[in-house]
Amino acid sequence: MNKKNRNLRLIPIVLIKNGLVVRSQDFKVHQSIGNPINTIRRFSNWGVDELIILDIGDEKGQDLRRDDLYTKYDSNNILDLIKKISEVTLMPLSVGGRIKNFDDAEQRFKIGADKIILNTTLVENPDLILQLVKRYGSQAIVASIDAKKIGSNYFAFIDGGKKKLNISPFVLAKKAESLGIGEILINSINKDGTGTGYDYKLINKISNSVKIPVIGCGGAGEYNHFSNCINNTNCDAVAAANFFHFYELSYPFAKKKLLEDGFNLPPVSLDNTQWFSREPNYKRSEIKKLINERIKKSTTDPSTWGYKKETIKMKYCKKCTVPSSSASPVEFNDKGICTGCQMSYKKFNITRKQWRVRKNKLVNLIKNSKNKDNEYDCLIPVSGGKDSYFQTHYIKNVLGFNPLLLTYYGNNYTKEGLRNLRNMKEVFNVDHIIYYPSINVLKKLNRIGFYLTGDMNLHQHLGIFTLPMQTAIKYKIPIVIWGEHGYSELSGQFSIMDFVEYTYRFKLEHCGRGYEWNSFLGFEGLTKKDLLPYIHPTDKEMYDLNLRGLHLSNYLPWEPNSQTKLVIKKYNFKPSNKTFERTYRKMSNLDDMHENGMHDYLKYIKFGYGRCTDHAAKDIRAGLMKREKAVKLVKKHDSIKSRDLKRWTLYTGITEKKFDQIADTFRDKRVWSYNNKKWTKDNLWD
Repeated sequence: MNKKNRNLRLIPIVLIKNGLVVRSQDFKVHQSIGNPINTIRRFSNWGVDELIILDIGDEKGQDLRRDDLYTKYDSNNILDLIKKISEVTLMPLSVGGRIKNFDDAEQRFKIGADKIILNTTLVENPDLILQLVKRYGSQAIVASIDAKKIGSNYFAFIDGGKKKLNISPFVLAKKAESLGIGEILINSINKDGTGTGYDYKLINKISNSVKIPVIGCGGAGEYNHFSNCINNTNCDAVAAANFFHFYELSYPFAKKKLLEDGFNLPPVSLDNTQWFSREPNYKRSEIKKLINERIKKSTTDPSTWGYKKETIKMKYCKKCTVPSSSASPVEFNDKGICTGCQMSYKKFNITRKQWRVRKNKLVNLIKNSKNKDNEYDCLIPVSGGKDSYFQTHYIKNVLGFNPLLLTYYGNNYTKEGLRNLRNMKEVFNVDHIIYYPSINVLKKLNRIGFYLTGDMNLHQHLGIFTLPMQTAIKYKIPIVIWGEHGYSELSGQFSIMDFVEYTYRFKLEHCGRGYEWNSFLGFEGLTKKDLLPYIHPTDKEMYDLNLRGLHLSNYLPWEPNSQTKLVIKKYNFKPSNKTFERTYRKMSNLDDMHENGMHDYLKYIKFGYGRCTDHAAKDIRAGLMKREKAVKLVKKHDSIKSRDLKRWTLYTGITEKKFDQIADTFRDKRVWSYNNKKWTKDNLWD
C-alpha cells in the first residue's frame, strides 16, 4: 500500500513519575515538567486523536509538590490520576506501567483506559497476556518493547530500561504477536531524549517482523522527524513524549506538517474548547472558599496543622545549593546531583562551532517568520533589567534586527530600575510600548494573589507573559524573544538540546500556579475590563500567526555576570547602589523591589530557601563560586525578612501580623516542622 494512502496516527505519550509529568533522557534522567492535568487538558484543546499514558514511577505515593497550586487532585496512586485524566479528555486513552496482574489491568479499564500497555509482564507473565486478550480482545492489549543498540546488535530491555534481556526486540515482537497482542509500541533507548530523529532501522525491522500495527517512538525533536519516520519505515503510527512539551501548539503543527507532506490523517482541530475550555472553569464560590479557608486557618494554632518532624524529606544537591523542595521542579540522580547541574554540564560542553550553528538558526527563524509588510522583526518583552538590555543589544546591535520593545509596568520599581527602564529608549533607539495597569487594580491583585497562592506578584508573572503575546497578535509579529528559560537554567526542567519555547501551559501552571484571569473576576469588584492584560490570545489566533516565543539562552552561551558587565560598559546600565538583604547580587530584579525582598521571603517561608540559593547555584555551575562559599551566603541571606514589607503593607492595607499568619499557612510539610511554638527545618549547612 502507498504510504500516503495509509490511515496513519500521531500519538503523544505522557510519562508520569510519582504523580508528575517528566521529560526522559536515556531512560535514566527524568526532569519534572509539572502537573499532568494541565498537560492533558492542552492535548484535549488541540484535538489529539489518541493518547498514551505511561506510569514510570517507583513510589506508591504521588508527589504533588506544592500547596499553592490550583490544579491538584487527591491521590495516593496512579488510578486516582487516571480517573482525573478521564474527566478532561474524550480521546482514546492507552495506559501502561505497573500492571502486574489481572486486577491491575481490570481497574484501568474500569476507570477509563481503552487499551493497556504491557512491558515487563510480556516476559515474566505471558499467561496473563493470554487471559487479558481472551477477556478484552487483541485490540485492547499493546506490547511496549524497549530496545537498545549495543555494538551492532539490538537487545530488548524490561523494568523501565533497567534489565537487559538476552533476546532481540524482533524476537520479542513475534512472541507478543503469537500471544494475541494487537499492537506494538517500539521505543529506542539510544534515541530517548536526543531529539535527533527516530531509529529507522529498528522500527522498520520490527514492522517487518510482525503483521500487527507498530507505533514508532524515540528521538523526535523536529516536525520533519515524523514524516521522515513514516517515509523510512513501515510503521502505522508515530509517537513522541518529550517533543510535545517543547513548543506551543506542538501537536497541531506536527499534524499540519504531516498533512502538508501528503499523509492521511484526520484534519487539525482547535475547536475542542466547547468540551474542555483552555482556561479552567473557576467557580467564584470555590475561589472565595479557598481564600476564606486560608484566612480561617491563619487564625488557628499551627500545632493543629499536622507538621511533624518525621514529615521532613529534604535533600540538597551535592554540587550546588538547590533543595528537593525547589519551586521550579527538580529531580536528583543516584549520585545526588540535581537536574539543574546535570543540564548545565551539557550546556557548557557545547562547542563554539555548535553555538555558531545555533546563532544561525535564530537568525533564520526571525528572517523566515517576518511579515514583509511589518517594520518590526520581532518583539522583546523588557523590564529594563540587565537581561532586557542584553536581549535588545544582541537582537538589534549584534544581529541587526529591528525589535519592538514592550513593558508590563508592575508599579514596584526600585529607583535604579526605573532609571534603567527610561534609559533604554535613549541608548537603543527603538520603539518601546510601556503598559501601565491601573494602580487600584494592581493593589487588588496583590491582595488576591497573596491570599490564593502566597504570592503578591502573581499578577506580574501573568502580565509579563500574556501582554507580549497579545501585542504580538495585534501587531502581527510572529516572534517574541525572551532571555533565559528560567526553569531550564535553574532546575534543568529541559535540556538545552530541546530548544524549548514559551507555551500557554507554562504560563498557566508555573507562572499562574494554575490560576488565570477569570479566577480573579468579581473579587473586590474586578471586571473583565480590569483584567484585559492577562487574557491570553486564543489558540486559533496563535496558530494562524504561527506565534512563537523563543528563549535567547538556547541560541547563545547565556551567562548573566558577563552580560551585565557588557551592558554596564556599553549602555550605562546601573546596578543597585547597595547590597540587597536577601541576596549578594546587586544587578538582579531591579524592576520590582519585592522580587528580591518580600516576594522572595515568601518563597523561603514556603519552600525553605530563597533567591540567594538560586543565584549561588547558577554561579557554582558557571565556575564562579565554590560550594563552601555558597553555603555561607545562603546561611547569611535566605532567612532575612526584608524591610520592603513596610512598603507593601502600606500599599495593600494588609498588616504585618496578618502577612505572617497567612504566609505560615503555605509552609511546605517536606521542609518545615512545628514544635514548641517554633518553625524549624533541616538546613543545607547542618
